This record gives sequence, structure tokens and C-alpha cells, in this order.
Amino acid sequence: MRSSDSSAPRNAQLAYWKARSGRSYRRLSQDIGQTLTALGRPEPPPCHSRIAHWIRDGDHPDPPMPDVVALTFTELCRLPVPLSPQDLGFGPCGYKCLGTHPTAAQHTPPDEAGDDPTKRRTALSLITGAVLVPALTPETASADTFRAFASHATATELSRDDIDSLDLAVHQLAASYSAQPPAQLWPTAYQHRRRAHTLLHHHRHTLKEGVELARHCAMLSVILAWIAHDRGRRDYVAALCEDAWAHAEQAETREIGAWVEDVRCTDALYSGNPSDALTAATRGLQVAPAKGDAAVRLTAQLARTHARLGNRDDFAEAAAKAHHYRDHLPLYGGGLFGVDAARIISYDATSHGALGQHALARKAAAEAISYYQKSPQQAPTRLAIARLDLAQAHAALGEPDAALAAARQALAGDRIVSSMRGRARQLDHQLRRRYPTLPDAIAFSHELRVLT
Repeated sequence: MRSSDSSAPRNAQLAYWKARSGRSYRRLSQDIGQTLTALGRPEPPPCHSRIAHWIRDGDHPDPPMPDVVALTFTELCRLPVPLSPQDLGFGPCGYKCLGTHPTAAQHTPPDEAGDDPTKRRTALSLITGAVLVPALTPETASADTFRAFASHATATELSRDDIDSLDLAVHQLAASYSAQPPAQLWPTAYQHRRRAHTLLHHHRHTLKEGVELARHCAMLSVILAWIAHDRGRRDYVAALCEDAWAHAEQAETREIGAWVEDVRCTDALYSGNPSDALTAATRGLQVAPAKGDAAVRLTAQLARTHARLGNRDDFAEAAAKAHHYRDHLPLYGGGLFGVDAARIISYDATSHGALGQHALARKAAAEAISYYQKSPQQAPTRLAIARLDLAQAHAALGEPDAALAAARQALAGDRIVSSMRGRARQLDHQLRRRYPTLPDAIAFSHELRVLT
């Protein structure tokens, strides 16, 4: 007898499990077909309209379809205990549900339910015992059984475009990174990262596709970590680096782990934690492919980290290795994950300044600035950092006017990031300490407060 509410489904239990699975009628038909294939059964799956009748009109499919549907929903919903046909509202004619909630049968005590709680497993064994077990014995196996294995291994809900679009997103974000303000990059990168998560964890895919998705998840999290660094969100940097490292391990891509440590090293240096930066650079070099871009970047990172720690001998050794790489690098690099000779020279300027070698720092900074100004590819942040290194060298050498001119040039752009603000504040402290009454230095201090 129908409910007084004509819009209510006759089979509320099956409606519940369909809603929980998030599947459309057409998609559910395909899922049931995949279960039939995995079980080695020849019959076609029910069409989407037939499944709709099961829910709206309370129709019951013929055996063994109730068991196949129960097995399908068990897998789709990732349940630790298999569903039975009765859990889906399928039963003999005149069967009365034990409760209005679809899972009431799971929680009703055996003596009240009038049923043995092991019947769920018994129902599952009827289908698996009748189909799977014979198929796994040499006497009953068939070519169709083995074709079913292959079909199951290649079953996927993804299209090639799903993977390719993520690959394109990583490439575009990395290539255009320095040309866009971090606040504008964040929503786009985060949207792609969420999509990668959804495809990896909420859609059926092959093992090969899973590895590709994990790799894209890792790379997108590295990009997000750079954006978080540029925005001064250290808490985000740490969390995103952990995520990227975890997915890089799942994808078995060691180079991504090296790029993770490159972010960590930079963030630690600009946060005033050179010991953490040393740990990150060392760990990154352990997983970076030899002579790859990540290894070159981390070698240069190691050099400036030792300089910040005051380890002159270690700095000299790491810097010599970096310059050996430099001889084989292009002058200008492309993108967030590029490496080039100009970057190594820029790192030299920072390192010499940290070691108190201010004349060398001034020379290296000026050289880096000349390269970045001539570069056909925009690198506004790297150019600004080189100008701030030059400003600090000028200030240390008793040239405050030149220092202020270089600093104002560095901060004149529209891509002001956290590392630039930190370097500018260091210059401000340096100028106020050495030239406390210089009017232009006082004015710069006020300008910096407004900017930061």
C-alpha cells in the first residue's frame, strides 16, 4: 500500500543507500555492471529506469540481483560490514522492514529482530560462494574469468582529460608564478588541489591513474606552499609541505620530495631559523636526483644556509659546487621549478652579506640585478630581493643614499611578498641603527610601516 505522500519512495532504504553513494541512476547501473563483471556473471546490468522503479515503486529484482546490488553498495560506501538485501529493502513478498532507518536491521538485537546477525555474511556468501569460489579453482576457471580480472584492473571513472587537465594546471601555475600576485594565485591553485583530491579519493581509478593523481596532488601542494610562504603563512607552509611529501611518497617520485624541502628551506631562512633551513636542505639533497634541477637549487640553498649560520668553510664548499653547476646552466631559468645562473649569483649576494663580506655582496647583487633586468622572463621577486641585498650592502659600506635608492626601487612594484617585507625591515633596522638622524632614513621607515 502506497504512503499518503505520493512523492515519498516506496523503498526508503534503497533510496538512502543511493543518496549515500552519491551515484546517479545511470552511474549506479554502470557500477552494478562492474560488479557483475568482477563476479564473472554474463547477465547485463539493470537499466537506470529499472533501478528507479525499485526505489519509487518498491519493485524487487529477481535473484541473485539483490545480492549483487548489496555487494555494489558495500563497495561504493566502503562499509566494514557487508550489506544484505534486507538492508536495501529487498525481501520476500510481504516482507516488513524492521525500522524506518536503513541501518535499523544492523543495530536491532537478534532476539528482537527475529534474525541471526550472521545472516548478512550468509547472504554475501551465497553470491560469492556460488560465483567467486568456483572461479578461483583450476577445475572451474574459464577464459571469461581471467578477462574479468583484466577488466576490473582497468575499470575507471576517469577520462584522460581529468589527468591531463591537472598536468596542464601544474605547468601553467609554475610557468606564470612570478608574474602574478600570490593572492590571485591562491584560489586557482587551491581549486585544482581540491579537484585532484576528489578524483583520487572519491572516484574509481586504476592504480596507474592513482599514481599520477598522487603526483599532481603533491606538486599542487608544493605550489600552494610557495604561495603560503609569499603570503607569510608559515602554518600553511608546514601543513602543505607535509601533504606534498606524503603524496610524493605514494607516487614514488623522489624529486617532488626535494622540491618540498626547497620550500621548507627558503621559508625557514626568511623566518630566521637557519638550523631548520639546514635540515631541510640536507634532507632534500638526500632525495634529489643527482644533477637534476632540484639538486642544483638545494646545493645553492645549502651554501646560503651555511653562510647564515656563519660556517665559512662549509659555505665555501657548497658554493663551489653550486658554481660548478652554474657553468652548465642557462643564464635565465623558467618558472617556479627552474634553475639558472642568475639565481646562484643572487644567492651569492645574500651569502656574502650574511658573512660580512659587503663589497663582494654589493658586486654579486649588482650582477644579479643586471641579469634580471635583461631577462625576457619576468622575475620581479628575485629582482627585488637582489636590490634589497644591494641596499643592505650599500648601508653596511657607509652609502645610505645608495641603499635607500635601491630599496625604494625594490619596493616599487605591485608584487610585494613576505620575504621582501622581511628583508626591507632588516634594512630599516640597519639604517636606523647607523643613521638615526638621517631624514631620508626616517622617511623610509615611515614608508615601510605603511607598506607592511
